[in-house]
Amino acid sequence: MGNLQEFASSSNGDKWFVGQDGTTDQRFVLHRGNPSSGGHETRSSVDAFLNQKPFGPERDALIAFLKKENAAKDEVIIDDGQTPS
Repeated sequence: MGNLQEFASSSNGDKWFVGQDGTTDQRFVLHRGNPSSGGHETRSSVDAFLNQKPFGPERDALIAFLKKENAAKDEVIIDDGQTPS
């Protein structure tokens, strides 16, 4: 299932993660319910998760996580493009 990165958690113990499928390289969202509710896991594509209604705070957290991740990637590209003086 690849490395999971937590991007949101709720006060009741639910957690949301972003992962990458090792076979398809497709990214996905994993929702892990809190242990007292059975800890069930639900997996969906990032696109499906972002379009799932009603929108909740975990959607906003995923958007912020993806923006931060993209900004970090852009910073690496800029650093790689510079030559040392």
